Amino acid sequence: MNATGVFPASYAEARARFLAAADAAGAVLESEAHPLKGPNGEALAIDIARIGPAGAPKLFAMTSGTHGIEGYTGSAVQTRLFEDGIAEALPEDTELVFIHAVNPWGFAHGRRVNEDNVDLNRNFATAPFPENPGYEKLHAALVPPEWTEASRAAARAAQGAFVAEHGFAAFVAALSTGQYTRRDGLFYGGQEPTWSNRTMRGIFEREFVPRDAIAFIDIHTGLGERGAGEVLCTEAPGHPVFELGVKWLGSDLRSTSAGTSVSADVRGTMKGALIDRLSADGKPRQTMAISIEYGTVAADRVGAALQADNWLYQHGDPKTPLGREIAREMRAAFLIDEADWAATIHEQAARHVGNALKGLATV
Repeated sequence: MNATGVFPASYAEARARFLAAADAAGAVLESEAHPLKGPNGEALAIDIARIGPAGAPKLFAMTSGTHGIEGYTGSAVQTRLFEDGIAEALPEDTELVFIHAVNPWGFAHGRRVNEDNVDLNRNFATAPFPENPGYEKLHAALVPPEWTEASRAAARAAQGAFVAEHGFAAFVAALSTGQYTRRDGLFYGGQEPTWSNRTMRGIFEREFVPRDAIAFIDIHTGLGERGAGEVLCTEAPGHPVFELGVKWLGSDLRSTSAGTSVSADVRGTMKGALIDRLSADGKPRQTMAISIEYGTVAADRVGAALQADNWLYQHGDPKTPLGREIAREMRAAFLIDEADWAATIHEQAARHVGNALKGLATV
């Protein structure tokens, strides 16, 4: 599946590179083992790498692979930061914590969702779950029992009719904000916390809650112009988390809740759950929590890849030629395996990380 060698060919290779770079940088490593295995029987885990004084009052944290296959980019960013000497740039009162492969099953299997067909960045919602009547209208066309040109044409027609009746913004909201009723559908948030959800909430308690100042970055791909890294926040302008992000990272910060981002205003995000937890105890903290979304290919191609992948795991066979073709297209939709794209995402990540560390140093 790896045509150029710019990025790893598999989760196992990405994990090995990350662990080697973290070890060489002097990081303390630990792992949360996933109960399932990868497609070749390989071990799966959320790996945690720490550098700096344990329990320091300030924390710089980064996550990769919240959306499985997007982990190729997040893992590469984390690995490069270690290789480029991020340990030397840490303020003395700051601990770095890199969390690798939040959704290791999806990463290993080339899927955006987890082993339960759950989108982890919709899974942190709590009951009563948000309703999404727009998705209900689209579901049957989006999840056909057969994958044929006729079924794909029907899906396109249904989406076009929905846009004509309700508008494009309503279509984006119906499709991508999350739904909690169709287990076999797209952007399914689940009815209970998944393994990754429970594990990350434990990490939040241990690693984030005790701190006085936090800079947190979650890496994603698949939305926006090719190579463009949009910095986005779930909170709206005026919220302390958003305003600190602007102060540290600049006025390019976008807000999903204010409608200024390429991302929809998603429900049940991991980052939102973290912000809610940090706000719940009343402890005064300086918290910046953002995502970076790196653009890959056109949105309609990304959507078609997700629809095909969902059909494959509901009705098809990943081991067939068609299954392998769909897997290749999923990788192409969420990762540009070319040197120029890699160079620009690493340059942007280094810049944003540097600014975040400078911001932490001022607290």
